[in-house]
Amino acid sequence: MDNNESSFERVVGPLIQGDRPLSDPYALDASEEWWTEHFEFLKEHGYLMRSRYHPGWKPSYDPKVLYGGMFAEDGQNSIVRRSFGIISITHQLPCKHYAIMDALRISDSLVVAMKRVKISTGEDQIATLFSNDAHNSDPHNHCVRIIEVLPVPGENEKILVMAWMREVMDPRFRTVGEAVQFLKEMVEGLQYMHQNNVAHRDCSINNMAMEANAMYTRQYHPVRPKKRYDWSGRALHHSRTRCPPRYYLIDFGQSRMYDSSQPRPTEYALKSGGYTPPEGLADTPCDPFATDVFLLGNLMRTTFLDGDTWMEEPGISGFEFLRPLVKDMVVDDPSKRPTMDEVVSRFSDIIDKVPWWKLRARAAKKNEFLLVKPFRAVYHVFWTASMMLLLKPAIPSPKPLQ
Repeated sequence: MDNNESSFERVVGPLIQGDRPLSDPYALDASEEWWTEHFEFLKEHGYLMRSRYHPGWKPSYDPKVLYGGMFAEDGQNSIVRRSFGIISITHQLPCKHYAIMDALRISDSLVVAMKRVKISTGEDQIATLFSNDAHNSDPHNHCVRIIEVLPVPGENEKILVMAWMREVMDPRFRTVGEAVQFLKEMVEGLQYMHQNNVAHRDCSINNMAMEANAMYTRQYHPVRPKKRYDWSGRALHHSRTRCPPRYYLIDFGQSRMYDSSQPRPTEYALKSGGYTPPEGLADTPCDPFATDVFLLGNLMRTTFLDGDTWMEEPGISGFEFLRPLVKDMVVDDPSKRPTMDEVVSRFSDIIDKVPWWKLRARAAKKNEFLLVKPFRAVYHVFWTASMMLLLKPAIPSPKPLQ
């Protein structure tokens, strides 16, 4: 087992063998065939999957050519995603997102994600709660919006339809201020969930996403996001400073909604993003809101401040101003962690004191190759000047939702 597979297994569980024929590792597998069987159902509801999932699909590539499907659009399995820093190859690693499929909304060509959820999990209830009219207009609500819920005929499942999104770190943050906007939206979003008596319980960076259509000059491909949707070339994009994206909390499969008239019950903490909170290691139930605070603080620590050593992520320079807050968010004793209301208040106070030049500074990896630093720094000076001439703020905020 190589290092990538070993890292993947530590995060998502034991590896299993795929069910594709060895003659064509890019053929449809069982999880994809489920979607193909529901092609007409989805089309009737206004959603068209890519040609790979049309009934009777014949590959455009030669299945006898080794890795031929890798270079063809219809060889791209929708459930192959870049997960936890590892590029998952379909015939080598298990399909993490077997329940998610991409499609075009026929009415306007919007690329959507369709997620299968079991009715028994109640995920659809929490997801749609934050998508109703009352919550949808609130600027502090950063939970993913559900476009439509489709009950699956004859099955104990529903399909949640939402806009297709990108991973938060792809493309990477160019400035400290760009990352600050991401964190601002996430602390506001988690606070909003708590104010509505909902605990996320799995709020690692893996369950946060970026709606980045404004950044891209042409639609990117959902599986190979560096390429255009029509496979005609590279998907070019503007910076987050110039065309700010939106960030969302996603995946409410482990979330819980509580009765505001009753004391909030304690919960056993779950492993999230490869990390188990201290209360989870101690196997001690505690306030789930306090666990959410730890998970969000741990995200700040491992993504920006200190990095993640076993995933070989070095951290990003320029975020030491967050360390006092993060230190309090990740203390071992859940009762001593700040509430999300306190986190938001302190975060806002901290950001107000950060000078503009620090917010416009490069968000450089801490292990950046020394020889390229001066060249990138000089380029960044000219790029920053151009953004200032365009009157782009140091913390790029997207336009309010209509």
